Amino acid sequence: MPSVNLRHSVRTDPPHVWHQEVVAPGRAAGYDGVVNDYFLVRTARFEPRGPLSDDELTAENIRGLKWWHPREVASHDGPHLFSPRGLGAPATALITCGVPAGPVLLGL
Repeated sequence: MPSVNLRHSVRTDPPHVWHQEVVAPGRAAGYDGVVNDYFLVRTARFEPRGPLSDDELTAENIRGLKWWHPREVASHDGPHLFSPRGLGAPATALITCGVPAGPVLLGL
């Protein structure tokens, strides 16, 4: 399946749904914290794959790409973590309640 370049398929600015700020020295090497912003991009289903080779993904500690159902996210108890940690709750709220009026502040 061909890859999808979202820069060419997104016609309007996607809604900014979540914002996260974590001040924690040592969390990101050389920084005193991180800021993450999450946007909702609606698109047709596609096979998740970017331009990086398998070796490049491995070098970035990425072991695979897949779509997750919100129930899978909420019930995941494996050794790996989602970012944000409690992703199941805001993802479920986004699906059931719709896009918030402004970005929802998230914790770690």
